[in-house]
Amino acid sequence: MIYPIKTAPVFKQYIWGGDTLKTKFGKPIPDGFAAESWEISCHSDGLCSVAEGEYKGKLLCDVIFANTKAMLGKEEAGVFPLLVKLLDAKDKLSVQVHPNDAFAAVHENGELGKTEMWYVVDAAPGAHIVYGLKKGTTPEVFKKAAQNGTLEEYLNYVPVKKGDSFFIPSGTVHAICEGLLIAEIQQSSNTTYRVYDYNRTDKDGNKRPLHIDKAVLAADYNACGMQTSLPEKISFEGGTSQIIAECKYFTVIKYDVNGTVSISKPDTKFEMLICTEGRGAVEYNGTDYDFSAGDSFFIPAAITAYKLKGKCELLRSYE
Repeated sequence: MIYPIKTAPVFKQYIWGGDTLKTKFGKPIPDGFAAESWEISCHSDGLCSVAEGEYKGKLLCDVIFANTKAMLGKEEAGVFPLLVKLLDAKDKLSVQVHPNDAFAAVHENGELGKTEMWYVVDAAPGAHIVYGLKKGTTPEVFKKAAQNGTLEEYLNYVPVKKGDSFFIPSGTVHAICEGLLIAEIQQSSNTTYRVYDYNRTDKDGNKRPLHIDKAVLAADYNACGMQTSLPEKISFEGGTSQIIAECKYFTVIKYDVNGTVSISKPDTKFEMLICTEGRGAVEYNGTDYDFSAGDSFFIPAAITAYKLKGKCELLRSYE
């Protein structure tokens, strides 16, 4: 059976998380606190399941790989390539870097690299991110500063506000800082090289491990946090759209829907939706699949036309 598949997320507890995923989106988080909600994931570190319909309760990966032609548009497929998350940064995340595909293949047992993008769902006043290194920072300076705890003076800080988006190619030194709620679309990888963690300790008094040597090798020292300009918004009956990220791994389009928007797509590509504000429905084949802020859908490749209805903000992504 082919239909828009609403997903049931997997929650991750890290020391920097808060309660916004519960208070804003009503997510059923154990103990009320979580750092991340893996919304659409077939990664072994966080396997999402299906929330509704014929496949309710099944793992998303099992549903997809039981029929890759209908689900992914391919007769054969290796790994599911993308991952969608929500991140609640009550405190700052560690300063980190992700490897590219080639580096990860050699050093991480064939794991994918990790290029990602962030969409700022909400931001506290004065919120900022770490986005690249200051110009002129060399591998030697980077390594020494990471080892002696002076890395912050070499980081490029960027103020952010609700509605901003950032493309984070693999190799970019980065960190989400406190007071931010982020929607993230990324390659399906869980490889992170942590280089600085503010000397924090976990609930047992232990510092989290650092991965300085790998980070020094994986970092792109020309990635200085230069934002590229985005295409203009496109207006049409029922709303607006704007491409907010585009690379060889994914395209992400933000939709502001106020009515009904018709979507057409090839039968060779799956899509992913996450609602970041408001409520509405995905209409397919005469049936409405309701959603509200915080909900996500996997759209099988075999679905070539559907509609977005309601008053809402969504991110639509695909390979």
